[in-house]
Amino acid sequence: MNRVSAPRLTALLGLVLAVGVLAQGLFAGGFLGGGQMWRAWHEALGDALVLPPLVGLVVALLLLRRHPEAAAVLATRVVLLALVVVVIVTGHAGRSLLVVHIPAAIAVVGIAVRQATGFVGVPNPALRRQRDQDSHRAESGR
Repeated sequence: MNRVSAPRLTALLGLVLAVGVLAQGLFAGGFLGGGQMWRAWHEALGDALVLPPLVGLVVALLLLRRHPEAAAVLATRVVLLALVVVVIVTGHAGRSLLVVHIPAAIAVVGIAVRQATGFVGVPNPALRRQRDQDSHRAESGR
């Protein structure tokens, strides 16, 4: 398992980001359907969504000495922040960069969900049961 600084905060920030980006899809659908109110909400939430990955990276860097994080986890934090910035910049550029904006947003959701679930070791009873059975078989085979 990867070492994660502030695992609960990391999971919470990943969840907030993933839900925020999913809400962005709803808002985008609203303004593409002609509602200008949706566009204002999409822009405001989009700009605010830089905060979860930024806070996560800053906390990880502040805790680096006391609670060193696995290099892959820290790298993921940096990539996530960079992707969110790409999504924001391409979103403000308008329709000309939707070809980058939408796939980058989808990547953000994937990484955020991984951050919210994978890094913090969300228990999976089926995997635990299989691991226990495999361990028991290995011990009885000796």
